[in-house]
Amino acid sequence: MTEDRNPPDEKTDRILDLHNHILPGLDDGADDWPQSLAMARLAVDDGVSGIVCTPHWISGFYDNTAEMVLDRLESFRRKLAEERIPLSVYPGSELRLDADLTGKIKSKEVLTLNDTGRYALIEFPDRFLPGNMDHVFWQLQSNEITPVLSHPERHGHLMRNAPLIYRWVEMGVLVQITSASLLGRFGSEVRKFSVLLMAHNLAHILATDAHGLHVRTPRLSDGLSAAVSIVGEESARRMVDETPWSIIRGEPVRLPDPVPLRKASVNSPLRRFFSLFGVHPH
Repeated sequence: MTEDRNPPDEKTDRILDLHNHILPGLDDGADDWPQSLAMARLAVDDGVSGIVCTPHWISGFYDNTAEMVLDRLESFRRKLAEERIPLSVYPGSELRLDADLTGKIKSKEVLTLNDTGRYALIEFPDRFLPGNMDHVFWQLQSNEITPVLSHPERHGHLMRNAPLIYRWVEMGVLVQITSASLLGRFGSEVRKFSVLLMAHNLAHILATDAHGLHVRTPRLSDGLSAAVSIVGEESARRMVDETPWSIIRGEPVRLPDPVPLRKASVNSPLRRFFSLFGVHPH
């Protein structure tokens, strides 16, 4: 399958999943080609038009170089064509923080989203939060690389320190949250924090972070419906359409200003969403 890496320029009105571990055998995502193809069929049946394939890159553990990911992606494109699965796929990686991450990106050792060099999907270590993140984000941005923070709603330290996320968004960092988080599949506290981020314009992309055919699947429609209940149709659709497509084109994104946390107010749609789960925010 020969596919232009550049997505269409016109208004798409199509769903793009920006974070997905669908490529087989590279990390803890899909195990083999049959599973990858089954995930692709499930995504298409759910209305997804494109997926950015983002295997983990963790130095010394998942050393998925740009060359490795691009090679696996081309094989996937051929198999999608052979199986007549109408899914566009794009290259990427989920990059664990590293002392020389900027250098690795600039040298093209590791992949940015759609290999444009403009947006990097960044993952924090699971059990701690580095103390120099303002400098790390500044260093990336000074090299014209916009950080896209993956699933901070699931990070225990950030759940206790939402103002950090507000500060980083003000710096220009983008935030991706997981569809399953909005659906309560990581517990009620993660769901509540996800809603808080969305209600304050601190979440910009909704993606599946799919790893297989169970729990975190490549279905986005249920999470999108939950997002509509929180922020409305237009804003929710932007998280799976306009914003991710702009990112993989390497273009600037149009975002609402973040709402300061000290001015938190629970509007009626948000209150109705919480009440569905018996949660009463203050």
